[in-house]
Amino acid sequence: MMDKKSILFVDDEQMVLDGLRRALRSMRKSVDMAFATGGREALEILAEHPFDIIVCDMRMPGMDGAQLLQKVKKLYPATIRIILTGQADDSATKRAIHVAHQFLMKPCDPENLKIILKRACLLHQLMTHPLLKRTVSGIDHLPSLPDSYVEIQQVLNDPCSSVQDVANVVEKDIAMSSKLLQLVNSAFFGHFNEVKSPAKAVHLLGIETVKSLVLALKVFSDFKGSKISDNFLKSLWNHSVETALFTKEIIKTMGANKRDEENAFVSGLLHDIGKLVLAANIPDLYRKAIDLAKLYQLELRKAEFKVFKASHAEVGGYLLGIWGIPGDVVEAVTFHHRSHQYPGSPFTIAAAVACADRISHELDVERCIGICPVLDEKMFGSTEMVEKIGEWRQLCNGLKEQEHG
Repeated sequence: MMDKKSILFVDDEQMVLDGLRRALRSMRKSVDMAFATGGREALEILAEHPFDIIVCDMRMPGMDGAQLLQKVKKLYPATIRIILTGQADDSATKRAIHVAHQFLMKPCDPENLKIILKRACLLHQLMTHPLLKRTVSGIDHLPSLPDSYVEIQQVLNDPCSSVQDVANVVEKDIAMSSKLLQLVNSAFFGHFNEVKSPAKAVHLLGIETVKSLVLALKVFSDFKGSKISDNFLKSLWNHSVETALFTKEIIKTMGANKRDEENAFVSGLLHDIGKLVLAANIPDLYRKAIDLAKLYQLELRKAEFKVFKASHAEVGGYLLGIWGIPGDVVEAVTFHHRSHQYPGSPFTIAAAVACADRISHELDVERCIGICPVLDEKMFGSTEMVEKIGEWRQLCNGLKEQEHG
């Protein structure tokens, strides 16, 4: 059973806070709530009693939401930080990219807000679980966010920046440029004319996709030469790219918006990052988990649980949370093997990653360690949804054939 969580709401308008108090009354049995009318008051409350989650408005006089969350990130790093904003593209909101786990647009539907808060509570419960902390404490070092990714983020924070500015960051790293061009020219991405410049690649793929690929490419390259075999790295990379593309296509069939499509892609790309962290830092124990999965024909995550009391999904989510990757992605990575336990609509990005992961393994069973991940049909919510898996298999198989065609 989940421990009672605590949430601090911050807004300079008392009427907004009163409205939140009324709208969330039904959560009082499971959540302790406090309300502050500005950044200074919020910090005073936090000094007396750290909170699990903070939800604050972006535009506040004196100390705005980005400034407040910057201080919260430094003083209370375990607190999940959510920002409410009415302006998705303004410069103030861009400043919050590095400090907020999740952005919510105002006005936010109360029922949707409840679901998001329940998810945040569940994520916090998992991330602060003693067993996961014990596993992470056995890791020599967690990798840091790649400099190139941070630099792209800084470029995007500049309202005067352009696609060419992003391309300039990529071009500075020759190995990165080469890998990106190799990817954009693969049949998977469906471009029929050869792309020869990083700038053209950025234009064709879109900034968010490129940003995701830069992050994943740097993470994978940082593990080269470690205790992970090149075959393991290559297999995991191919599976990750395939899962990213499959996840994006599956989400598109559900009528997802552009933001969800982008989050689906990066979630699929990073869904197995926890395997890298475990294999590189605790190689002997990870080999034991692999051997267990093969010997007893287990899903790898179940073998990981037997050895570490946590799986690659939770470890990956933990790392992405530390990096400040968007909350939707952190949640999808963390819960992609248990998306049916996820509050809200049965079919989420986490469920799409689960489906894409399973289909990718089915299409290349030799790449799967142990048995393929099992899909729990509870994630679909209805028979009609269950039937969609056949449609998605055909869709993904077509993409796979296109890759090898």
